[in-house]
Amino acid sequence: AVRLTTPVSIVTGFLGSGKTTLINRLLREMHGQRLAVIENEFGAVGVDAEFLVTENEETVIQLANGCLCCTVRGDLARALHELATQADLGGFAFDRVLIETTGVADPGPIIQTFLAETAILSRYHLDGVITLVDGVHGEDQLDQVENRAQIGYADRLLITKCDLTETTKREALSRRIASMNPRAEIVPVDVHSVPVGDLIELLLEARGYQFDYVGREELQRFTRLRQQPLPASISTLALRPGATRRHTDDVVSCVFESETALDLARLNAFFDALQQRYGKHLWRYKGIVYAFNERPRLVIQGVQSLLQINGGTVWRPFETRRSVLIFIGQALDCGWITGQLQACGTH
Repeated sequence: AVRLTTPVSIVTGFLGSGKTTLINRLLREMHGQRLAVIENEFGAVGVDAEFLVTENEETVIQLANGCLCCTVRGDLARALHELATQADLGGFAFDRVLIETTGVADPGPIIQTFLAETAILSRYHLDGVITLVDGVHGEDQLDQVENRAQIGYADRLLITKCDLTETTKREALSRRIASMNPRAEIVPVDVHSVPVGDLIELLLEARGYQFDYVGREELQRFTRLRQQPLPASISTLALRPGATRRHTDDVVSCVFESETALDLARLNAFFDALQQRYGKHLWRYKGIVYAFNERPRLVIQGVQSLLQINGGTVWRPFETRRSVLIFIGQALDCGWITGQLQACGTH
């Protein structure tokens, strides 16, 4: 029998954005979902102390509402393996995993775990990264590079404290973070009052790493954003080439589109050069490639220096074959990226 892998969502966000409230609601309230919630903490207590242990040993606690809670201060891959092993032995059952990071944590290394650890991929698959943004203080908190990185990695962005924020202020914040990450869905939410079932739905089905999903809705969102006039305070090189930077936004989103078939050898050389040039500042890159002499479309998933290229669905005869690649990172040179990719085209 074919074993289905368990979806994993990474929940990250700004300090004070409501992550603790969200996680505590999932652990306390009855919602009918069998969730394993992993606190990926580094000396900080994220949820109520009654749910956690303070020793260095990782411990799994079964909760009354059917959820599991455990803290991980060591190897995340090992903890996930142990969860799966205990489930196989009948100790408990879960259908989904939520990994909560600290408010100052870079989610990049956690994402890389799911791209690099082949043993994990036999039991789990990464659904996406959900980032909570403080609707009241988010504008000021964007000066911190860790917060900008959390936006860059996100597949879905939740703007919290909507009940405390004026509509115009929330919309301005939405436009600014959309300029940093045009591929992420942005949803306003009040984590205190939204029904817990709706709250869970916001954390699931982001499909940020689903191969055949890449590039469709995300491209539509980007196209809609590109057609809208942006205020002068927003600077994104992908949307307004040559724009003068305001604020401290060095987060850049670049989109490459082409109907010319790309040569795979040149494309691999490009990715090598890209990773060497930007390293840890290359937060997220993904998309679909129309490659020369390849029947299926190729699906690109990358985080920092880790890259996956997989075959997707076969191009249909009536489809327009094209490549769509999105790059998000710190101080990226969109001109260099698009120029290098254009040079990968077959002529």
